[in-house]
Order: sequence, then structure tokens, then C-alpha cells
Amino acid sequence: MLFSKACDITGIVAVACARHGCFAPNSIVNLYRGEQQKNVDWALLEALKTTHVREEQKVKLFYDIICQYSIHLRDRIGDRLPPALEIDHAIGMFHVHGHKEECFFRYAPSFIPHSGTVAGEILESLWANMNAITPSTRTATLAHRAEMIDDHAADSNFKKAMSMGASIFDWSEMSSQSSQPRCSVTALCTQT
Repeated sequence: MLFSKACDITGIVAVACARHGCFAPNSIVNLYRGEQQKNVDWALLEALKTTHVREEQKVKLFYDIICQYSIHLRDRIGDRLPPALEIDHAIGMFHVHGHKEECFFRYAPSFIPHSGTVAGEILESLWANMNAITPSTRTATLAHRAEMIDDHAADSNFKKAMSMGASIFDWSEMSSQSSQPRCSVTALCTQT
């Protein structure tokens, strides 16, 4: 079915925050005939643009196959990236164990400085929620399918934003009772 003419779209790729699990605006991209790098490039560029990433910021890019994807990344889209933008490449902790041993030591977030404690697998849980709507998107028109996916992603982001307030309030109460400082690192995440 992957190479069938009956399938216009064979999947989607998205970019989400590795720390908070919010989809980046305009970064859910259709895949045609498999997972092509040009589709992932577009999703990454849209995520960087809509989240207002600046040159002085660093981006940590998690992707299941980053060891292959990152090889010619600057050649493909370097002219569209901010010139001084530094991109750290990583593979999520679940998927990195399926790679070669050298990939583990090079791309596991445990070994990347300033990664904090992040699994890099947030999109796996987001896909689990998205799977609830996939049966109805299979028979929808392309425009209706895109609207359904966008609505589902926006609803997911809204629910996270609404629950962050309660989490911050709980955190501020705990930190006022504790003398230890707390910090958090935010990262960008790409996976399919």
C-alpha cells in the first residue's frame, strides 16, 4: 500500500517540544511515498520559523534516524537556517538502542552536554493520542484530513498550556518550601 496510487499520503512528520510535548505551529507535514528528507526539512524549517528561534539559541534535534538525516543537513537547508544557529543532533533513548554502538555514544541524550534529563521520545506519546483519529482521516478529503490533524494538535497544545498553570503553581509552592534551586531546559524534537 505504501507505493500504491490509491494513497495520496502515506504518513506525517511533526516537530514538538521535547520537554513539554507541544506541537510546533505549522510543523505537521504530510509524507508522500515514504519518509523523505525534504519533508522533514520543511517541518524543521517551519518549526524554527514559527517558534522564533534566534541565532544565539541552540537547538537540540531528536530524530529516530538522525545519524542518517544529519549527514548533509547543512547542504540541504543551510541557506535557510540562521547562519550561527547551532544544532545538536540526538536520537531518543528508546530508539538509540536499535542503532550501532557508535550511534549510542554519539547521539544518546545522556552523553550530550546540557541535554538535561530528556528521553527524546515525546512524539511517541503524541502519536498514541493522534492514532485515535486516524481511522476517520483515511476516508476524509485531503483538506478535511489536514483540518482534523491540525485541530487535534491544537487541542493537545491547549490542554498542555492549561495544565502548565497548575504545574507552575504546584512547583512554586514546592520551591518556596525547599532551599534547592530548580531549572529546566527546553529542546526541540523531531520524530516520525
